[in-house]
Amino acid sequence: MSKGTPRRIALHETEGFSREGFDGHIYIELPNANFNALRIDVHGSHPRKKMVGDTTRNYLVVEGTGTFTLGEETFDVQPGDLFIIPPEGEYQYKGQMTLFEFNVSPSGNIQDQKL
Repeated sequence: MSKGTPRRIALHETEGFSREGFDGHIYIELPNANFNALRIDVHGSHPRKKMVGDTTRNYLVVEGTGTFTLGEETFDVQPGDLFIIPPEGEYQYKGQMTLFEFNVSPSGNIQDQKL
């Protein structure tokens, strides 16, 4: 992607993936980039994870129902909610919902650790 060039990424141009409890589409995932963007379709649960290094993970709830656990506090989700997991933050989620995930890492090293 060229610097300063506006771009549209259509869903059919994305790379799909499937894991236990959720499926998704990768809109942006560049090696050694400072960010990525994904659509996540949750139909179960996501394991508890911890952000590693300088990565901040963000989830915007697009639609659906479920819960997010940030650290030790659990929240019922509502469309439009934004959940921010800072470096070293722990989280997990479950339900039937669509999320937009956006990760930022100043070092370009986006990482998390399954707990």
